[in-house]
Amino acid sequence: MYSFMGGGLFCAIMANILLVVSTATDYWMQYRLSGSFAHQGLWRYCMSETDCVQTFHLYLCFCHCLISAYWNATRAFMILSAMSCFAGIMAGILSFAHFSAFERFNRSFAAGIMFFISTLFVLLAMAIYTGVTVNFLGKRFSDWRFSWSYILGWVALLMTFFAGIFYMCAYRMHECRRLAGTR
Repeated sequence: MYSFMGGGLFCAIMANILLVVSTATDYWMQYRLSGSFAHQGLWRYCMSETDCVQTFHLYLCFCHCLISAYWNATRAFMILSAMSCFAGIMAGILSFAHFSAFERFNRSFAAGIMFFISTLFVLLAMAIYTGVTVNFLGKRFSDWRFSWSYILGWVALLMTFFAGIFYMCAYRMHECRRLAGTR
Protein backbone atom coordinates (compact mmCIF):
# COMPACT_ATOMS: atom_id res chain seq x y z
CA MET A 1 0.00 0.00 0.00
CA TYR A 2 2.75 2.45 0.93
CA SER A 3 4.70 1.66 -2.24
CA PHE A 4 1.65 2.62 -4.33
CA MET A 5 1.26 5.83 -2.35
CA GLY A 6 4.97 6.62 -2.66
CA GLY A 7 4.90 6.01 -6.41
CA GLY A 8 1.76 8.09 -6.73
CA LEU A 9 3.26 10.91 -4.70
CA PHE A 10 6.40 10.88 -6.86
CA CYS A 11 4.31 11.00 -10.06
CA ALA A 12 2.16 13.79 -8.64
CA ILE A 13 5.08 15.97 -7.57
CA MET A 14 6.72 15.54 -10.97
CA ALA A 15 3.39 16.28 -12.68
CA ASN A 16 2.86 19.45 -10.66
CA ILE A 17 6.35 20.69 -11.57
CA LEU A 18 5.70 19.90 -15.24
CA LEU A 19 2.32 21.63 -15.15
CA VAL A 20 3.79 24.82 -13.71
CA VAL A 21 6.72 24.84 -16.14
CA SER A 22 4.48 24.06 -19.11
CA THR A 23 2.00 26.78 -18.19
CA ALA A 24 4.63 29.44 -17.53
CA THR A 25 6.99 28.94 -20.49
CA ASP A 26 6.71 30.32 -24.01
CA TYR A 27 7.44 27.27 -26.14
CA TRP A 28 4.06 25.73 -26.90
CA MET A 29 4.46 26.37 -30.62
CA GLN A 30 7.41 27.35 -32.85
CA TYR A 31 7.05 28.77 -36.34
CA ARG A 32 8.67 30.90 -39.03
CA LEU A 33 7.26 34.35 -39.60
CA SER A 34 8.66 36.48 -42.44
CA GLY A 35 11.85 34.43 -42.53
CA SER A 36 12.58 34.73 -38.82
CA PHE A 37 11.95 32.28 -36.01
CA ALA A 38 9.15 32.82 -33.53
CA HIS A 39 7.60 30.91 -30.65
CA GLN A 40 4.60 31.37 -28.42
CA GLY A 41 3.22 30.20 -25.14
CA LEU A 42 -0.01 30.76 -23.28
CA TRP A 43 0.93 34.24 -22.09
CA ARG A 44 3.14 35.79 -24.78
CA TYR A 45 4.80 35.30 -28.15
CA CYS A 46 8.41 35.96 -29.08
CA MET A 47 10.07 36.83 -32.40
CA SER A 48 13.75 36.48 -33.17
CA GLU A 49 15.96 39.30 -34.20
CA THR A 50 19.28 38.08 -35.55
CA ASP A 51 22.50 40.02 -35.06
CA CYS A 52 24.83 41.07 -37.89
CA VAL A 53 26.91 37.88 -37.97
CA GLN A 54 23.89 35.69 -37.22
CA THR A 55 25.63 33.67 -34.54
CA PHE A 56 22.71 33.74 -32.12
CA HIS A 57 19.10 34.86 -31.96
CA LEU A 58 17.73 37.58 -29.73
CA TYR A 59 14.06 37.21 -28.96
CA LEU A 60 11.71 40.11 -28.44
CA CYS A 61 8.65 38.98 -26.52
CA PHE A 62 5.19 40.55 -26.46
CA CYS A 63 1.99 39.81 -24.59
CA HIS A 64 -0.82 38.33 -26.63
CA CYS A 65 -2.80 41.36 -27.81
CA LEU A 66 -5.78 39.40 -29.00
CA ILE A 67 -7.40 37.80 -25.99
CA SER A 68 -9.70 35.09 -27.21
CA ALA A 69 -11.73 32.49 -25.41
CA TYR A 70 -9.43 29.60 -26.27
CA TRP A 71 -6.38 31.32 -24.72
CA ASN A 72 -8.32 32.00 -21.55
CA ALA A 73 -9.80 28.50 -21.45
CA THR A 74 -6.41 26.85 -21.94
CA ARG A 75 -4.83 29.05 -19.28
CA ALA A 76 -7.67 28.46 -16.82
CA PHE A 77 -7.67 24.69 -17.26
CA MET A 78 -3.89 24.50 -16.87
CA ILE A 79 -4.02 26.57 -13.67
CA LEU A 80 -6.94 24.52 -12.31
CA SER A 81 -5.03 21.36 -13.14
CA ALA A 82 -1.95 22.52 -11.22
CA MET A 83 -4.12 23.57 -8.26
CA SER A 84 -6.02 20.28 -8.09
CA CYS A 85 -2.75 18.36 -8.46
CA PHE A 86 -1.34 20.35 -5.54
CA ALA A 87 -4.45 19.60 -3.47
CA GLY A 88 -4.01 15.93 -4.34
CA ILE A 89 -0.38 16.09 -3.20
CA MET A 90 -1.48 17.53 0.14
CA ALA A 91 -4.10 14.80 0.55
CA GLY A 92 -1.52 12.22 -0.54
CA ILE A 93 0.97 13.39 2.08
CA LEU A 94 -1.74 13.34 4.74
CA SER A 95 -2.69 9.80 3.73
CA PHE A 96 0.60 8.59 5.17
CA ALA A 97 -0.53 9.79 8.60
CA HIS A 98 -3.22 7.85 10.40
CA PHE A 99 -5.43 10.12 12.50
CA SER A 100 -8.42 8.53 14.20
CA ALA A 101 -10.53 11.63 13.54
CA PHE A 102 -10.42 10.88 9.81
CA GLU A 103 -11.58 7.25 9.84
CA ARG A 104 -14.65 7.96 7.74
CA PHE A 105 -12.69 10.00 5.22
CA ASN A 106 -10.05 8.08 3.28
CA ARG A 107 -7.32 10.48 2.19
CA SER A 108 -5.79 8.14 -0.39
CA PHE A 109 -9.16 7.96 -2.16
CA ALA A 110 -9.46 11.76 -2.03
CA ALA A 111 -5.92 12.15 -3.41
CA GLY A 112 -6.72 9.76 -6.26
CA ILE A 113 -9.88 11.70 -7.12
CA MET A 114 -7.96 15.00 -7.09
CA PHE A 115 -5.36 13.55 -9.46
CA PHE A 116 -8.07 12.35 -11.83
CA ILE A 117 -9.68 15.81 -11.72
CA SER A 118 -6.26 17.30 -12.52
CA THR A 119 -5.97 14.87 -15.43
CA LEU A 120 -9.36 15.96 -16.73
CA PHE A 121 -8.41 19.66 -16.54
CA VAL A 122 -5.09 19.23 -18.33
CA LEU A 123 -6.80 17.05 -20.96
CA LEU A 124 -9.33 19.81 -21.60
CA ALA A 125 -6.57 22.43 -21.84
CA MET A 126 -4.48 20.36 -24.23
CA ALA A 127 -7.48 19.45 -26.38
CA ILE A 128 -8.55 23.09 -26.72
CA TYR A 129 -5.04 24.26 -27.56
CA THR A 130 -4.43 21.41 -30.00
CA GLY A 131 -7.73 21.91 -31.79
CA VAL A 132 -7.32 25.64 -32.24
CA THR A 133 -3.65 25.37 -33.20
CA VAL A 134 -4.18 22.71 -35.84
CA ASN A 135 -7.35 24.23 -37.30
CA PHE A 136 -6.52 27.94 -37.08
CA LEU A 137 -2.92 28.80 -36.25
CA GLY A 138 -1.45 25.87 -38.17
CA LYS A 139 -3.10 27.10 -41.36
CA ARG A 140 -1.88 30.63 -40.74
CA PHE A 141 1.79 29.63 -40.57
CA SER A 142 3.30 27.35 -43.19
CA ASP A 143 6.30 26.06 -41.21
CA TRP A 144 5.24 25.35 -37.62
CA ARG A 145 5.47 22.67 -34.94
CA PHE A 146 4.49 22.04 -31.37
CA SER A 147 7.36 22.62 -28.96
CA TRP A 148 8.64 21.39 -25.62
CA SER A 149 6.26 23.29 -23.31
CA TYR A 150 3.34 21.68 -25.12
CA ILE A 151 4.96 18.25 -24.81
CA LEU A 152 5.51 18.81 -21.07
CA GLY A 153 1.75 19.38 -20.76
CA TRP A 154 1.04 15.96 -22.28
CA VAL A 155 3.66 14.30 -20.06
CA ALA A 156 2.06 15.98 -17.03
CA LEU A 157 -1.29 14.54 -18.12
CA LEU A 158 0.18 11.03 -18.04
CA MET A 159 1.86 11.63 -14.69
CA THR A 160 -1.33 12.89 -13.03
CA PHE A 161 -3.25 9.93 -14.47
CA PHE A 162 -0.73 7.42 -13.10
CA ALA A 163 -0.68 9.21 -9.74
CA GLY A 164 -4.46 8.75 -9.60
CA ILE A 165 -4.12 5.07 -10.53
CA PHE A 166 -1.49 4.50 -7.84
CA TYR A 167 -3.57 6.17 -5.15
CA MET A 168 -6.69 4.23 -6.17
CA CYS A 169 -4.68 1.00 -5.96
CA ALA A 170 -3.48 2.02 -2.48
CA TYR A 171 -7.06 2.77 -1.46
CA ARG A 172 -8.23 -0.60 -2.80
CA MET A 173 -5.48 -2.46 -0.92
CA HIS A 174 -6.35 -0.59 2.28
CA GLU A 175 -10.05 -1.43 1.90
CA CYS A 176 -9.31 -5.10 1.20
CA ARG A 177 -7.11 -5.30 4.31
CA ARG A 178 -9.70 -3.48 6.40
CA LEU A 179 -12.50 -5.77 5.28
CA ALA A 180 -10.37 -8.89 5.77
CA GLY A 181 -9.51 -7.72 9.29
CA THR A 182 -13.16 -7.26 10.34
CA ARG A 183 -14.19 -10.84 9.54
